[in-house]
Amino acid sequence: MIVSPKWGVYLSIIAAIVSVLVLCGAEFTTLFGATSTNKILAALGIINAVINGVNGVLHMIPASVSSSPTTANQFPLGPKAA
Repeated sequence: MIVSPKWGVYLSIIAAIVSVLVLCGAEFTTLFGATSTNKILAALGIINAVINGVNGVLHMIPASVSSSPTTANQFPLGPKAA
């Protein structure tokens, strides 16, 4: 199975945004109250764990390297043929 490396990039960006939201948890208490903040941070923590788990699996799938120009166009972020 070959997956475009772009998926990993997109998931990494989403995970970074979710991580920043988790770090802003103290501000959530001011905005939403303590009870709602606990639920929000729990949901964000689960989402972050799932995204990072899927991203880790995607990074274990190797992208093929071929001398074909069509393959190079399909995976612009992947490895290049020598």
